[in-house]
Amino acid sequence: MENDEINNNPLPPHQMEEQFDEIAPRHDRALRDYARPGHFEGESSVRRPPIATNNFEIRTGLIQIIQNSCQFIGYVSEDPHTHLIDFLELVETCKYNGVTTYAVMLPLCPLSLK
Repeated sequence: MENDEINNNPLPPHQMEEQFDEIAPRHDRALRDYARPGHFEGESSVRRPPIATNNFEIRTGLIQIIQNSCQFIGYVSEDPHTHLIDFLELVETCKYNGVTTYAVMLPLCPLSLK
């Protein structure tokens, strides 16, 4: 029924644009600009998980092990899946009271990439 009403009483183009502007306001950006987020627009989507302890510190030995034996450089001969498996195995060997595995992985992940 609603479709019949729309087809029988079409709005003039300028009123149609006003109706859409109320629903989704336009900004002065080209379509290609939406594909490239601005550097300072909004926050990062990465959220650090809450840590229940006040004295959490990643051991320097773990950092050295990751940088020496588990770095992914991006060579054609390297397998990213193998890198992730090795990285996860190393991180899961360390357990901290009141700290999730994700809270340990997040700061260590950039250190495993070169």
